Amino acid sequence: MAEQEKDNTFTVVAVVTAIAIAGVLLLKMDETKHLKMSGETTAQAEAQVLAKHKDFNNDILSQAK
Repeated sequence: MAEQEKDNTFTVVAVVTAIAIAGVLLLKMDETKHLKMSGETTAQAEAQVLAKHKDFNNDILSQAK
């Protein structure tokens, strides 16, 4: 009797699925890294940034009064 070739479809699907899951987990761990690198913000620091903000509101009717 001739030997049949073994079907590796399930193995290929399992390996691709494992790689996809590992990739998603790596991306999720790296998702908020940029937030931690910026450091802690305080209300005082945010107030200084917002104090320099210029409002570019084009509401002409309120300026006409």
